[in-house]
Amino acid sequence: MTEIPDDNLDHYALGFHAPRKGLRRQDCPYAEGTEPHTRWIAGYDAAMEESQGDEHT
Repeated sequence: MTEIPDDNLDHYALGFHAPRKGLRRQDCPYAEGTEPHTRWIAGYDAAMEESQGDEHT
């Protein structure tokens, strides 16, 4: 992605829903070192932790 992402996007939410859309962690569309990348990865990781927690219940 070469354009700066829209500030109105919820990058965390996009990352959180990415696993259900078949995206992998390394498919993050934002450049490393940017705030959108950090938030997308945080959302993705939270979704993965939640899904692992669901497996144990």
